[in-house]
This record gives sequence, C-alpha cells and structure tokens, in this order.
Amino acid sequence: MRRVLPFLAALALIAWHGGQAAPAGVKLDTGEIEGAQFAIARPAQWNRFLLLIAHGYREENAPLAADLNPDHLAYRTLLDEGWMVAKTSYRRNGMILRDAIADLDNLRAHIATAYGEPQWVILEGDSMGGAIVTLMAERPAGAYQGAVAVDPALQARERGGTMAFNLEPQIPLVFLVNQSELGPSRQYQTAPLDRTVRPVLLQVARDGHVNVSQRERLVAIRTVVALIDRQPVALPSVNGAPAIFDATQPPAPGPSQVRLLNEGGFEARVTEVTVVFGNLVLNAQPDDLARADIAPGTWFELEAKQHLYRVFYGRDFADVKRGQWIAFPNADGRLILGRNYDNAAATAGLREDDTVIMHRLPPDAGAAAAAEPAP
Repeated sequence: MRRVLPFLAALALIAWHGGQAAPAGVKLDTGEIEGAQFAIARPAQWNRFLLLIAHGYREENAPLAADLNPDHLAYRTLLDEGWMVAKTSYRRNGMILRDAIADLDNLRAHIATAYGEPQWVILEGDSMGGAIVTLMAERPAGAYQGAVAVDPALQARERGGTMAFNLEPQIPLVFLVNQSELGPSRQYQTAPLDRTVRPVLLQVARDGHVNVSQRERLVAIRTVVALIDRQPVALPSVNGAPAIFDATQPPAPGPSQVRLLNEGGFEARVTEVTVVFGNLVLNAQPDDLARADIAPGTWFELEAKQHLYRVFYGRDFADVKRGQWIAFPNADGRLILGRNYDNAAATAGLREDDTVIMHRLPPDAGAAAAAEPAP
C-alpha cells in the first residue's frame, strides 16, 4: 500500500523555492509517498492535462527535494492554460530507475485519487530522468500519453538492476537534445526496427548537457501534444532528415534589471536558489557584464554579505577547478552563479531576493585568482 503524508503547501514551498509565492491562481500541494517527496502545482480550473516531471541524477547524500518551480516559463505557461504540473523527489538519490518509475506511478495514482483521473499525462525528464521516462514510454500504453526526454542518459544502468531499453516506445516520445549530446538519442531514434511509434528528435544548436531554455522545453511539450493529436510537427527539419527538427530558441534578452554603481560594476538580485545544488540564478544578463567591463574568460570580484569572492566568467562548471566560483549565462540568457562541486548559496549565505555586487578585476589580479586555492 502507498503511504501518503500531506504537508502544508506554504511550509513546503519555503523548503524548495526560497519562500517565493506561487503564481496567481495556482495552488501548491506537497506531501510524501513511500519516502518520496512530491509537489503539485494546480491551476484554478484544471483542464485534465498533467505534466509529470522526473528529475536527473543526484548524489546519494543530497537532500530529497521535489524542487518544482511553477514560475519557470514552460510550467507557468502550462499552468496558465489549465494544466497541472507535478514532480517527485524519488524515495532515494543516486542511480535509481525501477523505484523512480514506481514513485512516478505513485504520484500519478495519488493525483487521480485526489483530484480525478487526468485525460492526458505527459512525462518530462532530464538526463537520468530522461532515461526513466523513455523506459516508461516503452511500457504498454494506457496511464501515460506522451513523454519528453531532455538529453536522456540512455547509458544509465542501475547497479544490480535488470531494466534495459527495448527501443520500441508505445506512446509518442520526443527527445530534446543539445547538439553535443546527439549520439545516443540519434541511435535510439534510427534503430532499424519496424516500430509502431517512431521517436521524434528535436535538436538544440547549443553545446552542453541539459543546456536547454524554457522556451525550448515548451516547444518539446507542444510537439508531443501535436503527436498525440496526430498533427504534423511545425518545426524546421535538420538537413532534411526525417523526424529530426530544429527546436533552437535563442535567448530573448529584456531590459536590464541590475543597478549600476557609480564606482563601477553593478548590483544584481538573486531570483532563484536551486535546493539540491545551491546554485544561484541572478537577474543579470551578459550585456550587464559587458557594460561593467567583465569579459568572458576573465575573473571578477563578487561581493556578497560583506564578503569577497573571485569568480570566473566562463561557459560551464568545467571551466574551473573543484571548489572555485563560476558564472555563466544559461540557455535563457540569465546568469548562473555557482561553485564547482560545492554549494554557492550556503558558502555566501545567500537566499532568494538577496543582492550581490560584481566588479571587474585587474588582469593581474585575475591571473592570481586562477592560481589560488578555491575559497
């Protein structure tokens, strides 16, 4: 039997989303099923469509968190249209496939019991979560109508487990894949099998792993909806290849939101803290760093809570040594601030709505920062 423990939504929201209020008209329900935390974002009027999210790999000692952010553009758009969006933590972290599938099934069953049977349930998963929803798409159709796998880790194997891909999805399956990650998804999609359902591959012309924007996620969800509805995919094909489409959506920068300082540099605000990894999303954009004379590939100074940190303006975490600070624009054009293999939010004592100050460093100071041990 499934064990469901309800919690107050307001308290649970603080745990994974820094206390930010839900979008207007959206209710947040949280709880636990067989040790797995869950979060459900519900619109005022549910259209009976449900997006169920499977997260990627997390270290075994990481907190269990159903870190659903209903204010992310893709999810907020669906919620505005009447969709329900839900996420589970799984009952444990680490490499988990079979039990993760059970946790997703449990959450779907809980939603059906608590709110009524959904008309459509679409799965979405990143990395290991992408492998999980691909495995679920290969099961007999019925409980789920479609799946979106973002840079799926199709090589994922659970220690001692026997689960393996049969390469024959039974429901519409969309791969949303960065150009540097195409290989495994392309091999799956082009497997020489006489399949009833052929996966669709959406390519993003950007390197990285799960380096996709909210608008690109929304394109993938719209695509799987079109496939369920037996409608053509309204995207440009890639080099004329069948069932491979270009889903790239370049960032759409808006007006600057930072406060320029007379002494140089600028003040930015923390808009989000990721619970599991402690990375920070700032309301700064690449243009803001350019105006502050902070160039890609250089070090700059970060002031937070009256402490100073040297940060490298790079492309991703691989650009710095373990424990060093890194800043880079994400696929949505916002600045990510983190520490490689460490928790930036905990290090600097930062929470959502806190402010930080960024200044350029002289070139000689930047070179010294690269050689120094991580703070």
